[in-house]
Amino acid sequence: MKRILSFLLVAFMAIGVNAGNGNRTVTGAPYKVGDYYNDGIKEGIVFVVYDGGYHGKIVSVDESYELWAVSDVYKNATHATSKGDGMDNMRKIMKQPNWKKNYPAFAWCASLGEGWYLPALDELKLIYHKKSVINRRLDEREYYEIGEYGYWSSTEVEEEPDCAWYVNMNDGDSNYNSKNYIEFSVRAVSAF
Repeated sequence: MKRILSFLLVAFMAIGVNAGNGNRTVTGAPYKVGDYYNDGIKEGIVFVVYDGGYHGKIVSVDESYELWAVSDVYKNATHATSKGDGMDNMRKIMKQPNWKKNYPAFAWCASLGEGWYLPALDELKLIYHKKSVINRRLDEREYYEIGEYGYWSSTEVEEEPDCAWYVNMNDGDSNYNSKNYIEFSVRAVSAF
């Protein structure tokens, strides 16, 4: 009997039902794009899955407005040029002197906890392509939706290291701008 109750408790915790509107809220694997993820440490919306939904990436439920880099260092090449691996870019930034002070967008992402990072250009484009399903879930949970403006990626422009890529979330176009010119929106990403 104790074993059955334990099994039912685990099953209940894995899949919850929102009685108010009948929407299924997933709180355990396997996940699908658009599911709410909360393991008690990380909270976000799933935007990519693999391994049958047991692994993937989430985008944060919160956002901020930050510079990519401050005036003192924005011209420095950080070699954070990966277009597909934001965690690799994050590691390169974390090796920079006084990185938390000098790279505000990265510092904000890191402030969410271990494993959070500023998404690379291609990760941010994927978030754009899944934006409608992500925003539906954010709205259901009463979080701010991903807006219709520019979001910084972690990808520095290799040919112009004083610039970094961003994605305009109203049309998915990417462009680059000076790393200290403007505070763009920032959403963090983490793997699960």
